[in-house]
Amino acid sequence: QFGFIHESIRQLMLRKYGEELWTKVLDRSGFEAGKENIVNHYYKDSDTYMLVESVSVITKMTREQVWEMYGSFLIEYTMEMGWDELVRSMSPHLKGFLDNLDSLHYFIDHVVYKANLRGPSFRCEENQDGTITLHYYTGRPGLYPIVKGVIREVARRVFEIDVSLSITGRTQRSVQMSIGERIEEHVIFQIKLENNKNVDNFIAQAPPSVPESSENYLRMSSFDFATALPYHFIMDEECKLIALDFDNICNFINAVFVLQTRTGPSEMRRQANSDSSTDDISHMSEIRGLHLMLKGQMMMLSSNKHIIYLCSPYVTSIPELLQYGMRLTAMPLHDATRDIILLNQQRLSDVEVNLQLEANNEQLETMARDLEKEREKTDYLLKDLLPPSVAEKFLNNDEIEARQYDEASIMFSDVPQFAIIVSKSEPKQIVTMLNELFTRFDRLISFNDAVYKVETVGDCYMTVAGVPDPIADHTEILCHSALGMMWEAREVHNPRSGDPLLIRIGIHTGTIIAGVVSDDKPRYCMYGDAISTASLMEQHSLPGRIQLSAKAHQWATRSGRFEFVARGRVTIKNRGEMETYFLQRSLKKSIWEIVRRPRDPAIHSIEGYEELFSVCQPGAIESKLSDMRSPLFLPNDASVTSKACSIS
Repeated sequence: QFGFIHESIRQLMLRKYGEELWTKVLDRSGFEAGKENIVNHYYKDSDTYMLVESVSVITKMTREQVWEMYGSFLIEYTMEMGWDELVRSMSPHLKGFLDNLDSLHYFIDHVVYKANLRGPSFRCEENQDGTITLHYYTGRPGLYPIVKGVIREVARRVFEIDVSLSITGRTQRSVQMSIGERIEEHVIFQIKLENNKNVDNFIAQAPPSVPESSENYLRMSSFDFATALPYHFIMDEECKLIALDFDNICNFINAVFVLQTRTGPSEMRRQANSDSSTDDISHMSEIRGLHLMLKGQMMMLSSNKHIIYLCSPYVTSIPELLQYGMRLTAMPLHDATRDIILLNQQRLSDVEVNLQLEANNEQLETMARDLEKEREKTDYLLKDLLPPSVAEKFLNNDEIEARQYDEASIMFSDVPQFAIIVSKSEPKQIVTMLNELFTRFDRLISFNDAVYKVETVGDCYMTVAGVPDPIADHTEILCHSALGMMWEAREVHNPRSGDPLLIRIGIHTGTIIAGVVSDDKPRYCMYGDAISTASLMEQHSLPGRIQLSAKAHQWATRSGRFEFVARGRVTIKNRGEMETYFLQRSLKKSIWEIVRRPRDPAIHSIEGYEELFSVCQPGAIESKLSDMRSPLFLPNDASVTSKACSIS
């Protein structure tokens, strides 16, 4: 269907039911808003049927009622769109209007929109009782209720009469077309005038009879006929000139007939003038094979045995005229085709410009959507590289100054047996293991906007809290994240031994300087002694343990409630002896609340901390380290200690 049909359906729904219902119709039909009513766009019949089906379901009306309502509105909307004068000037009475519907469809289809709508066909018969029998032929079965709505509205709005319609017959048959087989429906309507008001607007009154005699006949020779009406011809019931059936012509007598000549005009001239120059013959060869089409009307003569075909060349623009090797002089002066060609030339130029504008607009809309998607991807990547608040400033071109944060917490984690795993595993296994591990860590970090993942280097994972947006409970948040990371690491397995991974974590609280470095590839970089200390806390921690410095322990207990085990004074590289603590559990949250995963009552404890540290008790740790040092795991050139990430 042409987009005008969809637009008129849209206007009907908006005026009668409102925007909300139309949105529901689009959702049910699978249309994107704004894409369902592009006027110069072709839509499949199934799309139109789906729209009407959705309207029927949502409004709780039958499809027949929807189509009839649409038929009435179609006349109203068409006349609003500038076709009012044309509709009113078609005929002084309803029967004449119906007789000319085929030519109106043809004009809209082939001249206005240059579309191929395969419109319906109408044929009227006057009955002795003053009613009209209307034959409606269509290749789209089931749309006959539209006709009822159209006729009632035209009768009321244009001819100021009220009519009633009844269906007296409805049949379907299979018709073989050049494009394949299709079903054609034939519906017969009986149209009756409801009252005697404006009878002349229903059927034309018969003109007074004029007595005829042999002297009244106007005689015209064959030569005069061919000169005055060069494209017309008369045929009898045998239809020797064309491959059509006489009865079929009578059935579609109101339709516009388009016939194609077997030989084009240029070919005929070439055959008639054998002395053409070489250039002319070359030009004729280019347009040979173009067969002129004639468009016109079949009219039954008074004998009811002969039909005259009144026609003109089916040429609507100057380029088409030149294609056939013709000029305007080929049209008789009385033939309106001359004016149509000249007027249509300008109209075609305007239509072409409008079509190009619509195509450009659609292309721009597509490009805008694609750009928006790319911008969203870029913004997402930028916000992954920078903290969200910093990324927003960067996108808005706001100045981002480096800043010192007096109190912030830093956390490092790594896999202590990473060097052993690398030496005994395939590269793909290593990447898969780290991807699963860090994906689980990223999920945990995403639960709290106050935690920012700084970077990963090898098996080292660094996060910070309290930067760039200062908060009071930064150490408490990192402690909960650390407990969750310890649990998630247990769900990832050593690709060599199949054992759950044991990670070690270090946390420190102190002063940090942070800011954005580089414009092309911006990174949010952090500097300060506190970062080095946090890295050392991780390096001197134990597998399966979370080690905090004394200052981190102090800040954690300010806002949070945790259970710690004092490790005592530990000699730290380049720092001397430092008081450190092992984090055991949170007294506020269970493991299941931290990791946001369901607990299996059959195998899990209520808090989850018993199984979390079941392999991390002193005896278990020593056993694990002993296994790691065995020849089964440790190659000659491998080191037990992982190379920790150190950022200063």
